Amino acid sequence: MPFKIKPSYLFILVSLFIFIQTGLINAQQDSGSPAQEKEEIIGDEIGSGAVDKATAEKLSKMAPEEVQALDRKLADALVLYYDREFVKALPIFLEIASKAETMDIMFWIGTSAMKTGEKELAVEKFKKMLVIDPQLNRVRLELATTYFSMGRYDEARKELEIVKAASPPKAVMDNMLKLMAAIDERTRKVSWNLRLAQGVMWDDNINSGPELDTFQVLGGSLTPDRMTAELEDEGAVTSLAGNLLFDLGESKGLMWNNALSFYNKAYFDYSEFNFLSVDVNTGPWWVGRRDIFKIPVGYTEREYGSDRLSYMLHVDPEYEHHFNQYFSLKGLYSLSAENFYFTSRSGLDNNKRRFELTPAFYLDNRRHIFALAAGYDDHDADDDRNTYDGPYLSLSYFTKFPTQTELFLQYQWAKKDFEDKPLLYNLYREDKRQGITAVLSQGFMKYFYASFAFTYTDNDSNAEIYDYERTSYTFSLGCRF
Repeated sequence: MPFKIKPSYLFILVSLFIFIQTGLINAQQDSGSPAQEKEEIIGDEIGSGAVDKATAEKLSKMAPEEVQALDRKLADALVLYYDREFVKALPIFLEIASKAETMDIMFWIGTSAMKTGEKELAVEKFKKMLVIDPQLNRVRLELATTYFSMGRYDEARKELEIVKAASPPKAVMDNMLKLMAAIDERTRKVSWNLRLAQGVMWDDNINSGPELDTFQVLGGSLTPDRMTAELEDEGAVTSLAGNLLFDLGESKGLMWNNALSFYNKAYFDYSEFNFLSVDVNTGPWWVGRRDIFKIPVGYTEREYGSDRLSYMLHVDPEYEHHFNQYFSLKGLYSLSAENFYFTSRSGLDNNKRRFELTPAFYLDNRRHIFALAAGYDDHDADDDRNTYDGPYLSLSYFTKFPTQTELFLQYQWAKKDFEDKPLLYNLYREDKRQGITAVLSQGFMKYFYASFAFTYTDNDSNAEIYDYERTSYTFSLGCRF
């Protein structure tokens, strides 16, 4: 049975203070990443004078104008490189290397290639540098990092063992240990994660009802009663989600995933609108270098007010292919069968199919993610008045800042064409729904976070009594492991 918690204003004030203060503290900290630090260290180790004999001979045979032209191109490439415009810098470095390739240029090519997804080229250049000078442990660390990003964990570990045996400087050793820990994390046979949050919600239309007004219907007019029209309330929101993943064979092969989710919404004044949902699912995953295929099979139990509402069986296979580091395409097919406990609601029993295609774009090393989902719902209920089908679209954006701050934005649009006329109307119902979601989250103390969520829904129906608008604000504190 959903529980009921009165809000603590001290809880809200303290939580809000933590949310703001943590962001300010993190913003004052050094935002440089380990990769950037490593890049600077490696540049110092190689030195700008590391030129082999063949390159020196080529340069000596060039006219002064050619050498000056190369210098200008190198200057342009380095400006792009240090501005992290690796896609633009790489072809310039390659052009220079075709005429005169120094150790520095090999490194710049390798790093730019790794950042732009040209992993094989990066491996080629780093290995070539190590053939010339096997003592370049920082370059060997870059090679191991590239292997890691390609999922070639055994080769990455082999390079790291060579680095470790050489007793490198502390900065290199620290980066090596971090990468070794990441490899252990990726290659372990059992992994898990857990996320728990408790929040307070302000909701201006808890029952998705129409305005308290008079509507024209068949035979006259209708005014909804107070409990049918829109109601405003506050409530406590509790959510929990976790995964337990078993690796059944070699890394990036067959796996088995188990997942649990729990959601409870308990209103403070109108407990008859409380809602609880628990879902468990299990199924195989197949993970390749650029592909992931999942077949989860699950069971969902729902409660409404103080009563059991429905149970549902579902299967949701999906397949995603990453064409490169900037673009992926995911396809989803979902099939569910939901049954309601009370005979008074038996007309809501339904089978539902969903088809969805989602292209996603990853920019600036996945700091900015854009996704566009397009799909079609086919909801077949026992009562034709509850049966509908129609398309839907959504556009979402996610970004993560160096201050452990995350931002998620989403716009949704959906159309529902119902199979039968609703009660009191002599027309077939058509709904068009738009929604906006915004979530701002701030991490603190490693495992904890605070978040603020805003949602807005506008349902526009040709049967006016089904028109409604709904806005909610939720502030939560949570932990994740």
